Amino acid sequence: MKLNTLVVVLLLLITISFVFGEVTKSNETSEKDKINEYRKRSINRLNKWSRFYKKNPLFSVQKKLIKDEQEILKEKDRKEDEYGVFADAKIESGTELLAVKWTSCLSVDTIQVEQRDIFERMVHFNMAQEDILAVGLIIYKHCMAKETFNLKEWVTSLPTHYDTSLYFDEKEIEYLAGSPAFVDIMVEKEVATKLYDQLSQTLFKDNVILEMCQGQSTIIGWDQFRWAHSTITARKIYVTDPDSVGSDGKQMKLSPVVPPIVDYFNHGNQPSAEIDYNEELGSVDVKAIKDIKKGEEIFVSYDHHYCGSDLLVDYGYLPNQIDDKSCVNVLMEELLETINLDDPIKDDKYYLVNKLLETKDIKLKISMDSLTEDLLKISKYMSYKQESLLEYLKRLVSLKIGHYPTTIIQDKEFLLSKEYNQLSARSKLAFNLAFQEKQILSNVYTKLQENIDTIDSKDSKDSVDRKIKDEL
Repeated sequence: MKLNTLVVVLLLLITISFVFGEVTKSNETSEKDKINEYRKRSINRLNKWSRFYKKNPLFSVQKKLIKDEQEILKEKDRKEDEYGVFADAKIESGTELLAVKWTSCLSVDTIQVEQRDIFERMVHFNMAQEDILAVGLIIYKHCMAKETFNLKEWVTSLPTHYDTSLYFDEKEIEYLAGSPAFVDIMVEKEVATKLYDQLSQTLFKDNVILEMCQGQSTIIGWDQFRWAHSTITARKIYVTDPDSVGSDGKQMKLSPVVPPIVDYFNHGNQPSAEIDYNEELGSVDVKAIKDIKKGEEIFVSYDHHYCGSDLLVDYGYLPNQIDDKSCVNVLMEELLETINLDDPIKDDKYYLVNKLLETKDIKLKISMDSLTEDLLKISKYMSYKQESLLEYLKRLVSLKIGHYPTTIIQDKEFLLSKEYNQLSARSKLAFNLAFQEKQILSNVYTKLQENIDTIDSKDSKDSVDRKIKDEL
């Protein structure tokens, strides 16, 4: 009797668990469908709104199809459809596609005009321009939803989440161990969290925001701040500020802006269009740089040469393949590690690297076919009185490879495992980045050794030739 009762109870629990799981799954699917349907309508409105900025009607924002490996690995975790810009008709090279005026971009100037009182508070807190844009975007989305403003169609069309740095959890970050991206993400999260904590105790409790948001400033939680911060990071470009004029009469200062529609052009290794800032007209322009077939997605290139870690941290994107231009960032801390304790000028080298830590825009990148000029200069100095430049670079690369907890062979085995297939999309992106970086560094190490061997062989031959000449 007791056994039968136990069996019934177990069957009941299994049934409840199954039903609950199906209901949960159904709710998640239903929520995803709602998000996608809302976004679809928003994108349709965005396309209608964009006719004011299009130079011609040959393209539109459309839902992306799942084609490449990266999109497939994101699919199971994707909370909403992804969009890009596609050609609605054949587009010839040189065709002007889009021109968005400065006044129609999300910029500090726009927020100053449309959110004047809040802008004054942000200036009082001495906030960076990027942070002003993030807070301004939160106000547009959550506190001005019922009002009419120029960017409304664009704001409502934005995605609800990203795969950028602030969205990585601790488990996902672990797959970046050894990569410069690990440090970058940890720093980004720390800085953003600190800023949010400060604002939540000050600006977000200000009466101006309380009144504008009708007492609902509590909606500005971490999720809303993270979303806005990530939106600005992933979609901004830097252009010359029209109001900034140098002593020579030229515009000098660069300011971050997010140009609507332009931000929907995805980036690719083989761009078919380019973004340019027209200083004379004060507009962000997009022009085709090669013929584009009907139905093709229109890609643009990044403004600078980004390494995979830069792309993942800021854009939540990683190229599927590496080539000779693919690069790996070098951390200042790694340069410090290369200084030998018996180096007679080690103190000078420590001082130099620490001063560089205070320098902005310094680029320390190493790729399979080159070094950035900044890295080359400092490497020459770091190798001084110790070893040849090639030997120093080989040691630096070896040191970087040693920071990763797994080898290329182990990574290849893991890629074929069930465990890899069960990873979240961001975990896969993180693992793939570290795997790519190890391959790049391994190739660089091999090339450096080959160059060293070639030089040694030549020196050895020259030495033998000189010895024979002396004997004669």
